[in-house]
Amino acid sequence: MSLGVFIMNNQYYQDISRSSSIRQAWLYFMYYWLIFAVGTFIGQFVPPAIHQTISIVLFAVIMLSLFTKAGRKHGALIANIYALAMGVLSYTAFMYYLAVLGQVAFYQNIGLAVGSFFAFGAVGYFVVKDASNLARILFPALIILIIASFIGIFIQMPMFQVMITVLGLAVFYGYTIYDFNRMARGNFTPREMGFNLFINLLNIILDILRLASILKD
Repeated sequence: MSLGVFIMNNQYYQDISRSSSIRQAWLYFMYYWLIFAVGTFIGQFVPPAIHQTISIVLFAVIMLSLFTKAGRKHGALIANIYALAMGVLSYTAFMYYLAVLGQVAFYQNIGLAVGSFFAFGAVGYFVVKDASNLARILFPALIILIIASFIGIFIQMPMFQVMITVLGLAVFYGYTIYDFNRMARGNFTPREMGFNLFINLLNIILDILRLASILKD
């Protein structure tokens, strides 16, 4: 076998492997949305009075996953807990946005969020050659966002909430470009990527709904 044929065959099998991994990533993406849906169903039975406690616990879980070896070791379990807890917390938020925005505007904004998610994803997958340097900017911005969002649980100032929301959109649109680019380059594991895409889209949806409700008020 000539070197040229070997390289072509090797590239072919790499492409097949990457396509399989991408399909698995999207299956994990749908799996986490299913867990989230279970959480939203449970959320209707959870008293709003304990939402703050859940948020604090969730903050602790996120910090654990980001900065400790135990968090990385139990990443799959933490991802499931996060998806379920976010579903519980999001039920009340969705009901609030539905009441404030109305049914038509509510679903229009969700459609806008989903469309923009895939638009930014397409930029990362097809346009950007290598977005790996984005991580140097996005990770510190994510830490700032997490801390600011935690403070926002206790400080309900409209301008502060707008700043958090705009920062959140910038961070998760950036991560959408970054993660789709990683898929294009084959630099990912399916479970982790599926969870990342789920987190990106969920936060984009919540931020766009929050921004729309603030602007309406």
